Amino acid sequence: MRVAIFVVAVLLPATSLAQSDVWSIEVLERYASWVREGGFACPIATRIAEVEANDGGTVFKVTCGPATLPLTGEEVAFRLTVRPNGSRLAEPWRE
Repeated sequence: MRVAIFVVAVLLPATSLAQSDVWSIEVLERYASWVREGGFACPIATRIAEVEANDGGTVFKVTCGPATLPLTGEEVAFRLTVRPNGSRLAEPWRE
């Protein structure tokens, strides 16, 4: 039971924040680190948008940009799937 509560506590902040589009620097860094774990360069996430949720997990569009400000237009987007078991899959974004 404690494991289930922990998983819900970890996943709910990520999914509930997507509804308001208000992201803290900590959340932006967490999503960027998940993209980096997938083998992609993501110095910092600049935008996160929840795209869909289904039995396979919740899909986010994570836009990554350079760590320097101002943004230079060199942003790259990734599809990040957060699965119900807590694992994640990062892929290049395709429209």
